[in-house]
Amino acid sequence: MRRLTFALALIVSCVHSASAQTAFPMLMSLKPVAVQVGTTSEVTVNSRYSMHSAESVLVTEGGVLAEVVPPEVKKDDKAPNVTALKIKVSVAPDAMPGVRDLRILTAQGVSTVAQLVVVEDPVIVEQAKNDSLAEAQAIALPATVCGCIEKAEDLDFFKFKIEAPMSLVFHVRSQRLQDRIHDLQAHSDPILTIRNAQGSTIAAADNVFHGDPFLCHRFEQPGEYFLEIRDVRYTGNQYWEYAVEIHSRPFVRSVFPLAITAGKAQRLSAIGVQLPPDPTVTFTPSGDLPIGINRVRLPFAERPSNPVATYVSALPTITEATEDNNDAAALLAADQSKIENQKSQITLPCVINGRIEKPDDVDCFVFEAKKDDKLSFEVKARRLQSELDSTIRILNATGATIAENDDLRLGKRGSQDSWIESLTIPADGKYVLEIRDMHLRGGENFVYAIEVTQARPYFSLFADTDKTNLSPGVNGVMWVKVERKNGFTGAVQLHVEGLPSGVTAECGRILPDKGTDGCIIFHATAEAGRVVSPLVIRGTGVHAQADGQMTELSALATTYQEMYQPGGGRGHWPVDQHVLAVIPAHDIRGIKLSTTDIALKPGESKTIDVTIDRAPDFKANVSLDVTMTHLQLFADTLPPGVTVDGNKSKTLLSNGATQGTIALTASKDAAPVERQLIGLTANISLNFVVKTTFSADPVFVTVVKP
Repeated sequence: MRRLTFALALIVSCVHSASAQTAFPMLMSLKPVAVQVGTTSEVTVNSRYSMHSAESVLVTEGGVLAEVVPPEVKKDDKAPNVTALKIKVSVAPDAMPGVRDLRILTAQGVSTVAQLVVVEDPVIVEQAKNDSLAEAQAIALPATVCGCIEKAEDLDFFKFKIEAPMSLVFHVRSQRLQDRIHDLQAHSDPILTIRNAQGSTIAAADNVFHGDPFLCHRFEQPGEYFLEIRDVRYTGNQYWEYAVEIHSRPFVRSVFPLAITAGKAQRLSAIGVQLPPDPTVTFTPSGDLPIGINRVRLPFAERPSNPVATYVSALPTITEATEDNNDAAALLAADQSKIENQKSQITLPCVINGRIEKPDDVDCFVFEAKKDDKLSFEVKARRLQSELDSTIRILNATGATIAENDDLRLGKRGSQDSWIESLTIPADGKYVLEIRDMHLRGGENFVYAIEVTQARPYFSLFADTDKTNLSPGVNGVMWVKVERKNGFTGAVQLHVEGLPSGVTAECGRILPDKGTDGCIIFHATAEAGRVVSPLVIRGTGVHAQADGQMTELSALATTYQEMYQPGGGRGHWPVDQHVLAVIPAHDIRGIKLSTTDIALKPGESKTIDVTIDRAPDFKANVSLDVTMTHLQLFADTLPPGVTVDGNKSKTLLSNGATQGTIALTASKDAAPVERQLIGLTANISLNFVVKTTFSADPVFVTVVKP
């Protein structure tokens, strides 16, 4: 888990004004978006909804501390609309360069996520007027240039001098910094152009790292040059920040082999630009690196490289041989010893390190399997900055395709990596694993790692959403969804780690078989005080094997931040942490229920009377629910066959109303369930998509045997 670091900077007054529909801040941008290692600088945080009473800044990973610079407010302005807030950011000299999540904690709640870039070179901030060659802003290199494509037809120009022939790297971050911005529905699509002193284009780059440009250009002639950055569509937005790192150092895009072993010395070959004559290094990754994708820095002679993604695995690794292995039929027919010498015969489980070296290249690997074996083949390439858009096939001994895959999906997000999961082998014999680029491209950076394993029952968890704001007297709720794989059908018990003092949690379960959702109810005591903490959500389950043995399973939840989609839809994007904050009394001060224990017979209905305690002068609409719904159902923890009877319920409390009802009905064929935890919530709409949600005390629903 990434560490959370923050510095408290208490504002003189943290008194919360109970105005209608009080909203947590929704961060939109940071200006500048980058900070340099070993320095302290000021950054302006821009948001929708006020950051008044901001208390602390939260930054992931470590090496970065930040604090609020108290804004100037009028003495008689108890709740100013602070949508631009200065923070002071201090970066350790040894902080890892790269992108971090940043949040602001206020009395209104913890904010959504913004993105902060840690860089190695001095940060230069765009001047107000630099929209033409004549107005180009002079910069000294190396540097990280920060600016904003803030309006339609905005062109930003910067001029620099080249004293002697040299090569420079230009690395743009803009579009990638916007994926996690909750309410930024339109994203930038930057294009980078290098011009000579006469204004002629000598180099340009568009989409390299997703929608962001990257360019390495050699300047043969000394003189003055211009950097131009704009949106390729000539559109703009006040929140479209960018950072352009410009330097002459090596830039590593990827490594070969991609899969490494923690704590073991191994030879890695860097792939990129401006590399040393011999780009190979002996690298010993830390022994405590977790299994999965990790960023590491290669030990070059002069200084460590920029961080590069690798895949850490505990499985045996096999590296593709230099001989051709692109003819599946030849490999199947070849002598066994010859195949072994070519390293094209693999033994399961393993991780295969390989590369599609040239266009039209196809790599094949032979393996033996038994009838009814269940095998999984997962490609890790594009997720580690490889250029490969993989597609894989499994061929039988006659060369017929028995399985193939192009793109995979993990939870709500997709990837251009491939994954054949839980393939049932039809007969004993030899098989071929084939991989190629979907568009038959190839080259140095078309590297891959393929994890080949026996398919085991498991599950994945996804937390919706990324933050919980609660106050003493009113609870918070988290919804968690499960995806079961490879035959696992059991229940999943939820757990939470990292609760601060004064906060407790009632952890529910996700019912077996078709059950997909569970919830956790958080409660803060009156003594909890002002606390904030990152949480780790875990689930455990037991898989019953065919022979009667029980296997214990466990998984950590991926945290999603909800996204305001164009047209009013609700999307999700993974973020680093779920953060819980205890805040002062809010618009809803309490939720009282007539009962928290409901027992239903099949065909029976029962009603829960709900009374909410509103803050003074808070008259806005409040909606009651026991599910998470926006245009579609996102979470439902009710037992199968139990539904809310809309005709018997009063869920909309308008014009200051405080009394409502939730009527639950069990269908005639509802199966028995013991004490299933549900979240009965009171929701305040902040805009068409986003709600502030508070929960009543834990409610348990039982379906009794008829």
